[in-house]
Amino acid sequence: MIQRQLQQHQSKAFRRNPMFERNLAMRIFMGVMLAFVVAEYFALGLVLDKILVEVGTYDLAISVFNSVLPYIFAGDFLIKFFFKSNQSMQIAPYLTLPINKNTLFNFLLRKEFVSLWNMYLLPLVIPFAFKAVLPYFGFTATLAYIVAFWLLCIASSMLVTLVNNLLSKSWWAFLLAGIIVAAPYFLFFVCKFNTGDYSFHFGEALLNFNWIAYLSVLLCIMLLWVTNRLLMRQGLYRELQGEKVEKISSFSSLSFLDRFGAVGDFINLEIKMIMRAPRIKKQMLMSPAIIIGLYLYMLYVPGNTFMEGNKSIFFLYGIMSLGLAGIIMGQYIFVAESAHFDGLAARPLSLFDMLRGKYFLYCAYSVIITLILLLPAFQGKISAFLLISMLPYVTGPVYFIIFQNTVYNKTHFDLFDKGMMNWRGQSGNMIAFSMMTMFVPVIIILILNEYFNETATCWFMLISGLAFTLTSQLWLSWIYKRFLKRKYKNMEGFRSK
Repeated sequence: MIQRQLQQHQSKAFRRNPMFERNLAMRIFMGVMLAFVVAEYFALGLVLDKILVEVGTYDLAISVFNSVLPYIFAGDFLIKFFFKSNQSMQIAPYLTLPINKNTLFNFLLRKEFVSLWNMYLLPLVIPFAFKAVLPYFGFTATLAYIVAFWLLCIASSMLVTLVNNLLSKSWWAFLLAGIIVAAPYFLFFVCKFNTGDYSFHFGEALLNFNWIAYLSVLLCIMLLWVTNRLLMRQGLYRELQGEKVEKISSFSSLSFLDRFGAVGDFINLEIKMIMRAPRIKKQMLMSPAIIIGLYLYMLYVPGNTFMEGNKSIFFLYGIMSLGLAGIIMGQYIFVAESAHFDGLAARPLSLFDMLRGKYFLYCAYSVIITLILLLPAFQGKISAFLLISMLPYVTGPVYFIIFQNTVYNKTHFDLFDKGMMNWRGQSGNMIAFSMMTMFVPVIIILILNEYFNETATCWFMLISGLAFTLTSQLWLSWIYKRFLKRKYKNMEGFRSK
């Protein structure tokens, strides 16, 4: 009974939210995108058995699939860690009622069983199982295998929740997340441990109704359930005791920025926000992962796309790598201050200095990543001219498009919400501009590279990039003046929680 009432409360909270129409539109948009993903997964599931038989070392497709389960769930963990938001609710109002706290936490954990994050792989697995399992093991074994795979997805999701709960206490949990993702690859490539063979036998046990295999999955879920509930209870007490946000990070400021006056102060504040806001911090951690992955891919993978001379992927990867800080943070240029924007507007501070500070910080990030990527350039792995010409193109046209979002974005944003795939505080124009930033500049470059050559494309990026970068103060001033004309309209949106 109480579980149904809690569900009704969350449903009413969504319907009665002042931003209901915008949130509903976002859900519809995400539903359409999800439908496309489901259709693609289903189509892949219909032919996956043939693909696995051709590339695998086992006679049956399901055996090959079982052997790669550790790598599938390592990828599943990585996706959920970056994009899945923790199940949350306002628990404090219930504490004065005669309701057991564990009931509230159990309600949140029980939602994992119906979460779409734990079902997005089923459109792939279900048709594959009926083609690869049914002819050899029967209908009952097929259904049991699908249920077991779903339970493993739930266990993976609860493990992500566990790491997220630990992250609220210590940064060391990022190391735990890295170990979980890298463990299958480390054991196989470094320790020469045949993880696929053990995974194959575990899958066979599931197909043959081995009660120990099913019991181990259930015990794993129960252990994660109890551990998460304990950590959520501790986290609640920390919130009620008023733990200071400053304890999340020991960063104070970069003293050399003091010589830049108000602009330097705003840069320091931006760095503090990135390091202390869980939602933004997790997004910004993707950047080093992408850069390191690109670097290792170029250096150690023989015969890859870069070495074969096809630069199409590098244009996309390069622009994303150099401009990732701006692409991520550009969505929140003024929105990140939405909770206290009224206070900023009432003080003798120049919002133009804030705009300049953010731009300089994003440009500094792009310069640092360019210097890192010069290492493979000096080794002859990539073209140094291509890399150098890409830098002003990112700090110029790409950031020019990003900063346009400052004028039109007027949503309230909760900095301390969690989850990268969390659409609370997002709006349609934010997503549209983000997609434009990622794809429009790249599409232009790909077209030029297709009809001309790499050298001409590099010169275009260099010239257009320098033109926009050297005139950045002019177009930043133009954006600032346009924002002032809509300031009160935007501030009204900032107040709408």
